[in-house]
Amino acid sequence: MSVRKILVPLAGRAEDVEVLTTALSVSRAFEAQLVVLFTRPDPTEALPYLGDGVSGQVIEDLMQAAREGADQASGRVKSALTKIAGDAGVPLAEKGGEVKLPSVRFLDVTGRRDEVVAAHSRLSDLIVFGEGTTGVAGGTALEAAMMSAGRPVLIAPQKSWNPVGGSVCIGWDDSAEAAHAVTAAIPFLEEAKKVTILCVGGKELDPGPGSTLADYLELHGVVADVHLVDAAGRAAGEVLLEQAEAAKTDLLVMGGYSHSRLREFIIGGVTQHIRSHATIPVLMAH
Repeated sequence: MSVRKILVPLAGRAEDVEVLTTALSVSRAFEAQLVVLFTRPDPTEALPYLGDGVSGQVIEDLMQAAREGADQASGRVKSALTKIAGDAGVPLAEKGGEVKLPSVRFLDVTGRRDEVVAAHSRLSDLIVFGEGTTGVAGGTALEAAMMSAGRPVLIAPQKSWNPVGGSVCIGWDDSAEAAHAVTAAIPFLEEAKKVTILCVGGKELDPGPGSTLADYLELHGVVADVHLVDAAGRAAGEVLLEQAEAAKTDLLVMGGYSHSRLREFIIGGVTQHIRSHATIPVLMAH
């Protein structure tokens, strides 16, 4: 298992710098290529919503303003990438040129963001997201990468992280989603100095699943401690984050959306809580 291509969808916001720095630290650790993806909206898609009474000149002005706004945002992303990569001594990959790792690439693609991200995620090993404008990490683009493209995602919240994965906590509930997250995280786990398996539940929590995971990881040369945590009636997501933060973890590994996205959105759930409250990097897979 290896990480050779890391995709980072960015929109030209101030917090892009922190996300880029975290993603580049992961890219350098694995000697991978970091591909920064900027998706510009297609202004013609808004035409049906303008109505018949809008003059051609107004339409042209609106489309021109949209193009200029996208150009400016794209320029901010590319400038940030160029500076951060240059400061780190990581080269910009040239199309058709010699493959160098680690390296960075910049893509500017027109289309619907979730569709573009999903398409480019399918042949990526890891997709890195920041918090987004809604306070929920990654927005619909994260769901597109994880659910539609079936790829693991890394939430990079609040600040720059380097390293990512020196100390790892695994939120383990014996689900298929958690298993997918663990296998996706093997490159991190193999390099980690400390790995803790957190099983959150009631007082009579079965130690068996945690031990089974520890046995599996041992085959990969990873020694992990198993901690059984009594949630005492509290939400599992809240307890999981609290335990990971208390252990000074710099990577939490967990399954995403064991329940439906609609159920999580309406009544809450572990995934939704983590996406809204994560203060440390989180690797999720579905």
